[in-house]
Amino acid sequence: MSVSKSSDTPLGDDEIDELADLVDLIDERTDLPLSLEGMDGFLVALACSPRAIPPEEYFPVLLDRDGGLEAVFENESDAARFLSLFTRRRNEIARALAAPIEDLTDPRALSPLIMDWNGLLAELPAAEAGQLKAAGIPPYAQLWAAGFLLAVEHWENDWRLPADSKDEAFVDEALDPFYVLAVSPDELSPEERAIRREDHVALALWGVYELREFWLDRGQAPHV
Repeated sequence: MSVSKSSDTPLGDDEIDELADLVDLIDERTDLPLSLEGMDGFLVALACSPRAIPPEEYFPVLLDRDGGLEAVFENESDAARFLSLFTRRRNEIARALAAPIEDLTDPRALSPLIMDWNGLLAELPAAEAGQLKAAGIPPYAQLWAAGFLLAVEHWENDWRLPADSKDEAFVDEALDPFYVLAVSPDELSPEERAIRREDHVALALWGVYELREFWLDRGQAPHV
């Protein structure tokens, strides 16, 4: 039986696995592919967006349907548990982005929930690993970046700067690592492929911190 915890309590490893299972249930019942990694990227985008997006706006986008959580969960306990874990992860991301860090290795820094597919393959029996490879596995952090961009592109009007703004290049530069991670590696330039995907993720994370500060400086509300 799950014990209720404060909404400010970070998720433990077992709770992350539980949240992943609940996300898989949503994925089975909606037309829009959803993963824990993609949802985490979506939450990160909400945390550094130009305005605070309320649940009644973001859940229909994330879940690809109206009607709230009750529309995708068959019982109230699953919906309540998902909302509890989801809220704690959302708050955890917000705290990480508000922390004054100088290094991504700082324990307070944002640590995205990105699947280590190669690590998983190494732990599986050869037959299962072969089946998973045959089914196709996404490049490292592709789902995370795609989830982030889902939010950015859905609320593109919020992200759009005035035509005469000198800051457009800054915002584009901060978002560029996400577009690099989201596309097929075959579409990248030789220079982009020469950089490790983990380094593109690091650039994306610093971009998130910079975007949050940018919107704050403009007097807007980039928190969830």
